[in-house]
Amino acid sequence: MEEALESSSAPCQLPVLDTTYEQYGGRDPEAKELMQWFQKPGSRVAAMVAAGGVGKTCLAVDVAWRLWRCKHVSAGALYVDCRGAFSRDTLVMRLRAAAGLSGEHGGMEALLTSLAKLCAADRLGGSLLVLIDNAEDPAAADGGTTLSEVLAQLLMVSANIQVLVTARVDIAVQNMPQPYTYRIQPLSPTVAAALVEQLAQGVLTGQEARIVAEACGCVPLAVRLVSEALVAGRLTLEDVHDATAGRSGTVVTNDTGDTASTERKQEQDMTVLFVEMVLRSLPAAIKKVAMQVCAFTGVLTASSAAVVMGVGGSSEHEVRAQLASLHRLSVVLQHGDDSFMMHSHVRDVARKLLAEEAPPALRTAVRERFARYAASLLSRWQQLHEAKALKVMTAEVAAHWSDVEQFLADVAGAAAAAAAAAGNRPLLSDCGPLSLSPQLLRDTALLATLGNSDFLYAIGNAWMSPQYLMLTQKLVDVTAAAGVGAAAAAAVTPDRDQQLSYAAALLIRCEALIYTGEYEESESLAAQAVELYEQLRGRDSVECAGALHLRASCLQGQGRGEEALPLYREALAVRQEALGATHRHTTATITHLAMQLSYEGQHAEAEGLYRQVLEAQQRNLGASHNLTAQAVSNLAGCLHELGKLVEAEALYRRALDIYHDTVGPRHRQVAFTLVGLAAVVREGGDLEAAEELYRRALDVCRAALGPRHPHAQMTLGVLKDLLRERGKEEEAESLEL
Repeated sequence: MEEALESSSAPCQLPVLDTTYEQYGGRDPEAKELMQWFQKPGSRVAAMVAAGGVGKTCLAVDVAWRLWRCKHVSAGALYVDCRGAFSRDTLVMRLRAAAGLSGEHGGMEALLTSLAKLCAADRLGGSLLVLIDNAEDPAAADGGTTLSEVLAQLLMVSANIQVLVTARVDIAVQNMPQPYTYRIQPLSPTVAAALVEQLAQGVLTGQEARIVAEACGCVPLAVRLVSEALVAGRLTLEDVHDATAGRSGTVVTNDTGDTASTERKQEQDMTVLFVEMVLRSLPAAIKKVAMQVCAFTGVLTASSAAVVMGVGGSSEHEVRAQLASLHRLSVVLQHGDDSFMMHSHVRDVARKLLAEEAPPALRTAVRERFARYAASLLSRWQQLHEAKALKVMTAEVAAHWSDVEQFLADVAGAAAAAAAAAGNRPLLSDCGPLSLSPQLLRDTALLATLGNSDFLYAIGNAWMSPQYLMLTQKLVDVTAAAGVGAAAAAAVTPDRDQQLSYAAALLIRCEALIYTGEYEESESLAAQAVELYEQLRGRDSVECAGALHLRASCLQGQGRGEEALPLYREALAVRQEALGATHRHTTATITHLAMQLSYEGQHAEAEGLYRQVLEAQQRNLGASHNLTAQAVSNLAGCLHELGKLVEAEALYRRALDIYHDTVGPRHRQVAFTLVGLAAVVREGGDLEAAEELYRRALDVCRAALGPRHPHAQMTLGVLKDLLRERGKEEEAESLEL
């Protein structure tokens, strides 16, 4: 493998597979069969389907390495672990990271372009293999629709792209034939028994090894765990026999007659049974470690585990030794030189034990420490963003985003998590939402992180979730209780720093509500923040200017532009003086001021301001940045009002091209731009093209904004008007969000 890797310049991200018999054996015939299938002309996508613990990942990686070594995939081999990717944004994020794209150029279109270049650069004319592991997680979010769409997009890029998927459920590809589905069976009884013998050297006889292998259903995960437990003397053969005594050997099909699906469920149920038996048998100290590191949804290291276990840096070597012990017992799996991960079955059982057996103090400590760890990830990514280390940031976000989503779900509680995504569950769903503490906010600079809208924009739409919205309310509640509320209860003057934290939390919540179109509530919060900053920092402070800007945005959203205009001018004067004319906050205020001037018919003055912003964005960010696209789109709208339709249409299309390359075709800004372009095209007389653009805009609105957002309602309204204009009365009346 190393020789093959060194002999090619094409990217190869395949994990190194430990091919020793103890970890991986008895799969050579399957690997050869799958390899030969991929080498047949016209073979595009194969799905390895099996219950958890059967060994899908090992087999898939082995097949990929074989294809790499024989130079069949000479264009490259990308590995995408979809564990915890329960949304489209997260799935695309993982794919972008695999392709080496940064957060600034992270849309789906940029990904497809990058893959096309890899295929075109290959002189040998081989394939580019994309290995998508643990695809059951993105399939769980919406019944597989998103995964199906993304797979179709990958395959349409080039005929030289092949996809290998591992999943616990059947996979489909939109508008394409059913993928070649290879159902992986457990190990053969002979191979499984030999594996037990090798793991339990000198402890079990050949006959006893066969009994254990059969009891475990020949599933590798169960075989390894049980064998290690027998060697350690924590389980006996009688325990294994008792666990399987009630199992029926009859296979009953489910309601749809799918015998294979029923068999996979039975294998999974038995595997989980043995996982629970083994974990319950662990020594108390080791079990405690397992119950703490189960908080991680992805990769964990000794340093991150030490944080969750509450161990100081000087004792990190002890944590490393404890993880090594868990690895020897197969409770955690090796993921790299100094990193581990838990199989999902093991993690779920460990969390069950944490909920049932751990003292309340330990349960609380694990949740709070993990929250501190996840929040510190956000702070680190913000620092990388500010340092322009965007590729590093993107790779880390892709690898650890599931931990941040776990944190958000834990803070939001079970109800919000269940409504958001099937797999994005709180750490301990029966314990209620996690309470944020002032200490957590101070330790991780969480307020500063969540208040950086540019950083949130860079990591994608996945951030703006129901959990995030609930988190912003929690921030307001916590800072209010720690500052103003605590002072009122004690009849003392509130602490200045705590009041400033409360004001910052108000603005974070305000901006989140602006995003969802709830302008009245957000305006009230912004007004409170203005009052606090004026008292604590002064009316001419940068902080107060930021609050004034947001309050003006809320007023503007309510149609109260006359009240917003003087606030924008006041905020702009402070920001220009303190930050400079080209600072991102200054240009943001100039943009909003220009919008309001346009609304009031002062298009000539607005055009000058829009051109000023565009020049600043192009100089600071480049011609292909998403914020540059926003400036282009805004100028196009102004030119439309001035009747310069040809120039306006060209600018709108330029903005769409940039958005497609940076944030993808389903971003909220794409919806805004499509509506503007449709209006220009409509005024130019091409009603058919305008209708198609409005329909595209409405589709993006549904996905990115939701039916409650005012822009979604507005888009629906203008599309209905156009349909009526074209004589499509019935369709207009039936159209809805």
